[in-house]
Amino acid sequence: MNTLKSKFLENGYVIVDILEKTELESFRQIMADLLDVEVRADNREVHSSSFQHLGDEIRDFARENRQYYFHLLTKPGTESIHHAFHNPRIMGVVESLLGPDLIINNASILAANKGVKYDLGWHRDVIQIPQQEIEEDYLYSKTRFHNSCQINLPLYDEDALWVVPGSHNRVNTSEENAVFDGSKHYAPLGKEMPGAIPVPLKAGQAVFYNNNLIHRGYTEEVIIPRRTIHMGYHSASKPPTWHFYLLNAALLKPDYLAGLSATMQNMMHEYLECRRQFPQMSDTWKRGFAERI
Repeated sequence: MNTLKSKFLENGYVIVDILEKTELESFRQIMADLLDVEVRADNREVHSSSFQHLGDEIRDFARENRQYYFHLLTKPGTESIHHAFHNPRIMGVVESLLGPDLIINNASILAANKGVKYDLGWHRDVIQIPQQEIEEDYLYSKTRFHNSCQINLPLYDEDALWVVPGSHNRVNTSEENAVFDGSKHYAPLGKEMPGAIPVPLKAGQAVFYNNNLIHRGYTEEVIIPRRTIHMGYHSASKPPTWHFYLLNAALLKPDYLAGLSATMQNMMHEYLECRRQFPQMSDTWKRGFAERI
């Protein structure tokens, strides 16, 4: 087993240098063209983060004093940044962690301007699963292969991600349950999690992490504007998890797909074929599903 994968399996995350200086500058310019950096919130009242699974509209960026979450690959006008999602270094790392024939399942931007407070409660990424159906002893077991990896690739230095190392393949401790206060989705804001650490990243570095890891997004005050590319993948060598269904397949219509690059068209067709093979998200957390192949 390679060192990167062993660290990923042990800690639930790894950090890898991805973008060289020229690539970083190119992505920064693309991001500046996508987001109107001159827009400022009329109301400086601090707003909570939006519900990320719904996503925001790029045209609304910075109208409120909060972090924004933009879904890509289903939004016309964002094609200039799509090559981030088939970056060979990123794909190579994910293949070493999960296996071959990667299928993309998330593509987005995390953005916040200077002065924003960002606070997203502690959670594991199981929001799609009804709480009464979350069976921790199965979903968080070391013996169950979790076929998903997500990535944060910041274009500027940041320390917004906090994690509990090694929590991805075990149930909550009693102390962690106390922080979650009866919820299996999100802990209340303002709670301190035992064993948690920040994950500081330099511009152009990427953190690859297991979706089951206990984590949160938190910054007391954004000093350097946040411009982070976020993505997720699974390997087609095994059945997907619930994270695979984050992309809105209904928006991947033929006329939209025709305007994408050949590489992105192929990736989207592979995504749609996987949706055809596994149409029911609710199957993905059932016992035995992950061992079907």
